[in-house]
Amino acid sequence: MHHRRVALAAALSLLLAVLLPAAVGAHSELVSSDPSDGAMLTGPPLEISGDFSEELDTTRSVMELRAPAGGVLATGRVPDGGPATRMEIVDLPAFAPGTYEVRWTTVTADDDGVERGTFTFTLLAATPSPTPTAEPSSTPAATAPPSSTPAPTPARAPTPAPSPAPSPAPGPVAGSTTGDLLVPLAVLAFILAGGAAWLLRGRR
Repeated sequence: MHHRRVALAAALSLLLAVLLPAAVGAHSELVSSDPSDGAMLTGPPLEISGDFSEELDTTRSVMELRAPAGGVLATGRVPDGGPATRMEIVDLPAFAPGTYEVRWTTVTADDDGVERGTFTFTLLAATPSPTPTAEPSSTPAATAPPSSTPAPTPARAPTPAPSPAPSPAPGPVAGSTTGDLLVPLAVLAFILAGGAAWLLRGRR
């Protein structure tokens, strides 16, 4: 009787050792994600995706992007023509700073095994870039070499020509008065002499 119990326990242990890995392998677990779980991003992600350990039922497996407040922003599934072990969210909304959660539900294509899980990422607020401060230059400013061209001499104001002194009014020329009087006196003497000669002739 004891030997039978031992044999039965051994058989059950062997059966569990065979079935347990198969049961565990029937669920599709998350292998990697983009962004990675707990990532701190300085810019919004261009794509959200997850790679899983088993092929997924494309109609029942789904991913949801949830806002920091909890609302659903976008959903994704196995892409058409893509690997059956991957889900993607392509049509992404505008992001604001905060922590976002991605919830995923997988259903394996072989045995309908269901698995659920989440991963998160945080979008950091943009940090304004500091305004660069101009440092004083250690190089002295270049001094322009002295010019060899002489500086132009300032033009002098023209000196006004001296005004000519007014000419004195013409006065009597010295010595001309005597000459002017001699002529009429000579004429008068001639007339008197002629008159006297005529009178003398008349008397004779």
